[in-house]
Amino acid sequence: MKKFNKVVLTACVTLLAACCLPFAAAQSNSLLTNEAAPQKSLPTGEGQFTILVARGPMNVFTYKPKSFTANSPVWVVIHGARRDVAEHSAFDYYDVWMKLAEDAGALLLVPEFVEHQWPTSWQFQFGNVRTKKLEPVRWEDSGFGAVEFAFRQAVAMTGSNRHRFSIYGHGGGAQWVQRYVLHSGGRYIERAVAANPGWYLLPDNEFTYPYGLNKAPIAQDTLRSAFGTRFTLLLGQDDRRTTGIIRDNKQTRAQGANRYERGHFYFKRASADAQRIGARFVWQLREVPGAGHENEDMAPAAAEVLKGR
Repeated sequence: MKKFNKVVLTACVTLLAACCLPFAAAQSNSLLTNEAAPQKSLPTGEGQFTILVARGPMNVFTYKPKSFTANSPVWVVIHGARRDVAEHSAFDYYDVWMKLAEDAGALLLVPEFVEHQWPTSWQFQFGNVRTKKLEPVRWEDSGFGAVEFAFRQAVAMTGSNRHRFSIYGHGGGAQWVQRYVLHSGGRYIERAVAANPGWYLLPDNEFTYPYGLNKAPIAQDTLRSAFGTRFTLLLGQDDRRTTGIIRDNKQTRAQGANRYERGHFYFKRASADAQRIGARFVWQLREVPGAGHENEDMAPAAAEVLKGR
C-alpha cells in the first residue's frame, strides 16, 4: 500500500476521531459486545477497514492473498513504538508483511495504534488493561480487546472459518504481544511471536506492575493457559545495544543489560514460574543470526514460525 495513501487515510481517521471520540466512549460497550455488522467485504490484495472502539476509530490495514479461502490462516501484525501520523511504523510493517502473507496464503491484519489515541506505553505497549493507579480497564476497552474485535470483523467480512489468529510483534509491538499472551491466556491465539522486546512483564509477584504481577494479578488459570500457548520468543543475536530506545531502570536492569540478555532471562524465568504452578510449558526461544533491532531482519524467521515450521 503506497505510503501517501495511508498517510491521507490516517489523517482522515484522525479528524474523525476528534469528532467521534466522546460518542465512541459512550457507545463502546454496544460496539464491542453486540458485534456491529461488518462494513463491507475485503478486496483481494490491499485493503483496509475501520472499527470504532472506546479510544476512537482504529484503522486496520489488510492484505488478502490471491489464494485466500475460508480456511486460510489469519495473521495479525502489531507494529513498533513509532506512531506519529506521518511516519507511523504500521506503514513499514505492512509493506514487509504483505509479501510474506501472500507467499503463505494468509489474510494479513495490521491494526494501527495512533499516538493521539494510545499516547503512552500504558495505553499501547501494556495493552491499556490498567491505569497508572493500577485500576483495571474493561477488556472491551483495552488494546487487546480492540484487536480481537478487529479479527472478528475481518472473519465476518471474508467468510473465514477461522476462530483463532497467529500474531507477531516487534520491539514495542513485541511487548504488546508478550503481554497479550499472559493477559488473555492465549484464548484467540494459534501461534504468537514476540521479536526483540525491550523488557518484559514477569509472570510472578516479585515486581510491581508493569514489571511484574504484584498489585495487578493475573488469574492462575489464565497463566496456565498462557504457558500452554504456542508462543515463540524470537531474538536477534546482534540486538545487544544498551543505549537508544530501551528502558533503563532498576527493574529492567534486573532482566539484563540489553534486549538479547533480557530475552534469555525472561524465557528462563517464565519456565520456572510455569514449573512452580505445575503448568505445561510449551514456549520456544529462537535466535536469528546477524539480526539486530530491525523488523525486516526478523520478519522472515517469524513468518516461518507462524507457518508452523
